[in-house]
Amino acid sequence: MKYTLPMLLVVATGFISPAMAWEKTTDFRGLEIYDYATIGISIKIVCDPDGAFIPPIYSARFETGQGDIDGSTALRTAEAAYTFDVSSGSVLMDDPESWSTLIHGLRSSSRFELVADDDVYLLDTGTPFPTTCGAAE
Repeated sequence: MKYTLPMLLVVATGFISPAMAWEKTTDFRGLEIYDYATIGISIKIVCDPDGAFIPPIYSARFETGQGDIDGSTALRTAEAAYTFDVSSGSVLMDDPESWSTLIHGLRSSSRFELVADDDVYLLDTGTPFPTTCGAAE
């Protein structure tokens, strides 16, 4: 696995306090937008709890300094690993299995390793993801 220089600093110091906990905003249509960012990666999740769109839209976007994440990706906690598919940096509700796995993983803990290709990102969101965001229970 390759680690970027900033990641080596994070690994050397262990998990650090949250760079930023889940930050929630609601747009004029009622879409709930959750943002999280830490060294090397940011995540944006869009939820449509009130059905502003028909069908409702749900999406997650991963942005890294290494380019788009693509392919099989894993969220690893101390208790479990959650593997899902990312296409061009995104996970969409169009792939309900990957969507549910991603959301269940994010709801299971606040501390993760996100493993994409040969890159490992350490995430500490402060709290587990706060909503099911359209994922199957």
